[in-house]
Amino acid sequence: MASPNSPQTASANATAQPGERLGVDLGSHHIRLGVLDPAGQLRDFHRENYAADPADAQNGAALATQLRTILQQALQAQPGVTAIGIAFPGLIQHSTQQILKLAHAPGLTGINLHAELQDALKVPVHFENSANAAAFAEMQAGAARGRHDWLYLHIGANVSAGLILGGQLQRGKSGLAGALGEMAIDPEHTGEFVPLESMVSAESIVRRTERRLQRDSTSSLSRLKLLGGSYTYDNIVEAAVQGDDLSRLMLQRTGKFIGMAIAEVINLLNLSLVAIGGAPAARRFLVPAIATEAEQRASEIIYADCQIVAAELGAEASVIGAALLA
Repeated sequence: MASPNSPQTASANATAQPGERLGVDLGSHHIRLGVLDPAGQLRDFHRENYAADPADAQNGAALATQLRTILQQALQAQPGVTAIGIAFPGLIQHSTQQILKLAHAPGLTGINLHAELQDALKVPVHFENSANAAAFAEMQAGAARGRHDWLYLHIGANVSAGLILGGQLQRGKSGLAGALGEMAIDPEHTGEFVPLESMVSAESIVRRTERRLQRDSTSSLSRLKLLGGSYTYDNIVEAAVQGDDLSRLMLQRTGKFIGMAIAEVINLLNLSLVAIGGAPAARRFLVPAIATEAEQRASEIIYADCQIVAAELGAEASVIGAALLA
């Protein structure tokens, strides 16, 4: 299986083959999709912009309509597709395929989207958590090949984990396993515990950075703000890559907060690997910070069994995994 930028990836104009699966990921800014052929090659990987603001809870019906239209068009263009897998960065109840929590698109939680799509598209549709989907892809073709007890950590619109034990993806009783963002941490060591996601999701990183900018005007992000624009998590990551000290500090602090939670998971499960996903460019700052904090907090003996590394697949990971799980 290859990534969209790999030489082994099939051409986007290749003829559809029977048994192909369509993978979709509803990211915070784009809808990503691609077709996985029977040989495991991903092709026609691309992004679609949201037609309505997903953060507005009133736009649930409009988002559902747009998604249905995109999928219908994809099926018309790819008649060999026999199943569709859709990944969401939120809580999905596996047995009912109901979206229980979706921070960046709350309007979709009040809709029976699975039933609506299943009825309209006439092919099997499977909903999955984005971290689970990406974990499955990494296990097949990424950093976790040959690993049996490990964790995939997704950092983006939400913070969640795909947990693999004994070589099997673990979903828990209701399919909600891996909700790492719901874990409570004490980030400032004041005795006040908050959900991890409130400190380390993309939106939270932007909010924390804005507060720091009120005291530090030397960052390149301040100049962006002065030009009348706003900035995103991607802008913070880009500024960090360009050497901006504040942006690097915010990502490193984010890694420290994550390490607080990951250490307890390593202690509990004796994992062999933790793979850090999300924005590829951010991984170079997050991975060492997570590893440093986790090493300080975890049992020395148990931590010695575990590696903390950057995931190998990029934005296509959840698309590949969703298609594989369809």
